Amino acid sequence: MRSYLLPVAAFAAFAVPATAQETVFPEPASEPAPLADLSQRMSDPEAQRETALMLQAMTEVLLDVPIAPMAEAAAQMAGEKAQEIDPDLTLRKLAPQAGRLSEEVARNTPRAMEAMGIMAQGLAAAAPTLKGMLVRMREGLARK
Repeated sequence: MRSYLLPVAAFAAFAVPATAQETVFPEPASEPAPLADLSQRMSDPEAQRETALMLQAMTEVLLDVPIAPMAEAAAQMAGEKAQEIDPDLTLRKLAPQAGRLSEEVARNTPRAMEAMGIMAQGLAAAAPTLKGMLVRMREGLARK
């Protein structure tokens, strides 16, 4: 099966009409990407703190949402009959150790945001090279 993968992919690339290739490889934007701004926002300690608090609060709320209505909706979408579930059952009641989840979310969010900021910074630095590669690919496909 693997021996056929490369020839089939190559055939598909050359068989795609030029208009479809333009859809797959759109013209690069002339204005700079907002990755630098994203990197700064993700690395901002105040933004990290605010996001961590917001996610902590959202997690606390989700832990106290009744499970029964969601289980009934899921069963209905699957075309099945829902099992009887205590209407007062929540994730917090089902798994008492889940109460730690919101604290862990708050503790890990700043570190995750910092990592995303570093990745955005790297992508912003690589953007000109990637743009050049895209232009060369489009030119090469246009000649075929």
